[in-house]
Amino acid sequence: MSKTIKNILILAVITLIGSTAVAQQNELTEAQSTQMETQIKAQSEKLDLSEDQKKTYEDITKKYGLEMINLKESGKGRLSKYKAYKSIIENKNKEMKALLSEEQYATYEEIQEEMQKRMKKRNKNNS
Repeated sequence: MSKTIKNILILAVITLIGSTAVAQQNELTEAQSTQMETQIKAQSEKLDLSEDQKKTYEDITKKYGLEMINLKESGKGRLSKYKAYKSIIENKNKEMKALLSEEQYATYEEIQEEMQKRMKKRNKNNS
């Protein structure tokens, strides 16, 4: 094989690997997407969202869910991840507070606390 063809093949492989990595950072896996859809549907019912609220709620949840997944998969240290996590949650909660009524937001906070407890329990069991 000539040197030029080898270089082209190497470049093609590198480009393919790089584009796959970028795609993974901006898209959910099928399992993550399915889990998120199930979660959004259940939470929408608990919150008794109007049709207008459902789409916005889904968009906000997906946006911040993707940020969380990217954060989890990042090479950042624990403290850095924790600070970023807190920032993501704070921003998500601001958007949710603007979207939801007071009663819905109180229910939303309960759902979030419940999820945190489950995550802590799961993390404790995996340790």
